[in-house]
Order: sequence, then structure tokens, then C-alpha cells
Amino acid sequence: MASSAESLELTNIAFYALAILPAIYCFIKHGKHGVLGWLYAILMCGLRLAGNGMAYHALSTTGKPNTAASIIVGIGMSPLLFAALGIMRESNVSIQPTLSPFLGFVGTVIAHLVIGGGIGLAAASSNNPTLLKVGMIVFAMGWLIVTAFVVLSFKAKAHSRRLSGEKKLLLALIVAMPLVGIRVIYAIVTAFKYGYSSAASLPIQVVFGTLPEFLIMTIYLLAGIVTRNLAHDRLKKSQVTDTAAYTSVSDPTYGMTYTNV
Repeated sequence: MASSAESLELTNIAFYALAILPAIYCFIKHGKHGVLGWLYAILMCGLRLAGNGMAYHALSTTGKPNTAASIIVGIGMSPLLFAALGIMRESNVSIQPTLSPFLGFVGTVIAHLVIGGGIGLAAASSNNPTLLKVGMIVFAMGWLIVTAFVVLSFKAKAHSRRLSGEKKLLLALIVAMPLVGIRVIYAIVTAFKYGYSSAASLPIQVVFGTLPEFLIMTIYLLAGIVTRNLAHDRLKKSQVTDTAAYTSVSDPTYGMTYTNV
């Protein structure tokens, strides 16, 4: 009979095995503007399947946590933020020219460097608890940056000009960011108190670790499914705008109609 820890790992595996299907669906439906966000959602599922699979194997064979699995699971948090960045960029497409560069390519690069640096330090800290702690703090800074970008996007003066689907994506991020914060804080506390080992009690792991991640991924995927026609809506709006840019002018001499820009 599986232990409680093994059951938790199996629950994670089952959830992400199911979640990867709508993630792939969103990746396909959202088109080029959604590539970054939904690719990271798929990557999140893949890393969790790998990490939790290794963790389950270690627990079922040795009864002890696996350090490599813990590192992979820790790295697996980063796609939550990277996906948020991608979804935010997709929600800003219609009004991007009116926004600060920090809410576009420049901000994305900065956030990727900070988050990637934090995860890199944590992943390289196999026998160095101090490096792990520094890495998690840097990662937390990445969460603060992404949260600030999301809030600034939501408060943009041109917010009302967004497509309905873009507003829904941004609202999903507003709801998800506090949950990401809970997960990040839990990871920091775990790093400072326990290191890589899953020494926290099972209820704490579930409430502050597993449950927030499930909710975040569910929010992302539901938002992605609800806005699955966003690429089509954006194209339709573009066509309407192009059509409105032309006016028909009649020439009474020859009875002909010219279309002028």
C-alpha cells in the first residue's frame, strides 16, 4: 500500500498528465501571440511529470526523498512565472504600442534573467544550502517583477481598448499571482528550514505547495480555453480596421466608384 507521500506524488503525476492536454490545446489555438505563455505551461507539466515521477520512484524503492527529483520539482516552479509573462504579453497585444517598453520585450528579458538566475543558483546548490537560499530569494524577486508588470498592465490607460479575450487573460493573472506568491514563499521557507528534503508535514505540503500549483494551472488553462478564439478575434478586428480605412468615392462623370485610402 502506498504511503501518504507516495500518494501525493501520484496525485501530482495524475494532475499534470491531464493538464498537459489542455495546455497543448491552448498552445495550438492561441497562435503566434500565445506561443510563449502556453509553451511554458506545457513545460511546467513536463517538468512536474518528470520530477514527481522520480520522487515517487525514490519513495517507493528506498523510502527516502530524491535530491535530483527535488531539484527538478524546484525548477518546475519557474514555468509558472514564465507562463504568466507570456500570457501577459498576449493580453497586451492590442495596446502594446501604448505601453512602456518594460511591459514588452525589455521587461520580458529582464524578468527571464532574474527568474532564470534564481533557479540556476538553486539548481547548482546541491551541497550548498547558502546558494540554495540565495537562489530562492532571487527567484522571489522575479515573482515581484512579474506581479508588478501584471498590475501595471491592468492599470494601463488603454485597458478598455483590449479585446474581451485579452481582458480575461489579464484578469486570470491578477487572480493567479497571489497564489504564485504563496507557492514561492513556501519554497523559500522550505529552503531555509529543510533544504531539499520534504520534511514538512504532509498537510503543509498539500496546502502551501500542491494546492496552489493546482489552482494556478487550472486558472491558466481555464482562461486559455475560454479565450481559445482570441487569435481569430484579433484577426477579425484587424480586417475590420483595414476595411474602415477605405472610403468609396463616386465619380459622377463616368459613373464609377473609386476606393481611396
